[in-house]
Amino acid sequence: MDTGLLLRHREGPLLILTLNDPRRANPLSPAMAVALTAALDDAAMDDAVRAIVLTGAGKHFSAGADLAALEEVAEGGDPDANLEDSRRLERLFATLLGHPKLTVAAVSGAAIAGGCGLATACDLVIAEPASRFAYTEVKIGFIPALVSTFLTRRVPGHLARRLLLDPRPLDGKRAVEIGLADELAGEGAALDRARELALEICRAGSPAALAATKALLNDTVGMGWREALSRAAEANARQRLHPECRRGVRAFLETKSTPDWLEPADDG
Repeated sequence: MDTGLLLRHREGPLLILTLNDPRRANPLSPAMAVALTAALDDAAMDDAVRAIVLTGAGKHFSAGADLAALEEVAEGGDPDANLEDSRRLERLFATLLGHPKLTVAAVSGAAIAGGCGLATACDLVIAEPASRFAYTEVKIGFIPALVSTFLTRRVPGHLARRLLLDPRPLDGKRAVEIGLADELAGEGAALDRARELALEICRAGSPAALAATKALLNDTVGMGWREALSRAAEANARQRLHPECRRGVRAFLETKSTPDWLEPADDG
């Protein structure tokens, strides 16, 4: 289903979500945030969707917050309205960060402020040489509040501090060098590489194991090492009983190879 602002396109096990407001560089307007959150929720419930590729229409990935909408809410002077607007973005980022499916951002052009946060909230980020990544909120007297909470999942604390305080952009090569992005594709090739990589991982990894690994990474953020180790032991024991783990172990013991997880199980 297409909402206009967000295009949904299925390619086999992949769901391609395209931010579709290219005239304004795909800002995270209230309507865009709602549409994207709904699409992510739907994908989480659809067993046929194994991975989500997120991209932007036109020249850019996303310019971040819709400043016109932000100004309108702020000038209204209603603290509750401003908090609700912020909560809308919180729900979007929480849904993306906690998503059970593999998520891959294909970044062409600019990923700025909240748009940079949107990309880096994905599991993997594919950049191009001319991509531009920046947290520019401080340039307009704003703060990178929501995105700051998960940036250190990608880069060390000292690099996160520099990125959030220094609004100058990084190109795709530099973003990969510091870990803000994962791979550098050729110019104009980020979406193709994102599709390819998503299929490679989905073929190699069990959907249940990928989801459980993502959940464990989220659950143990901020835990002390002993508590995290205990939580990991519980996850380890739980996954042993999952049918997909039993299938994978059996396949390896019998054939010394692992399943193609895009193929259905052979119950025979």
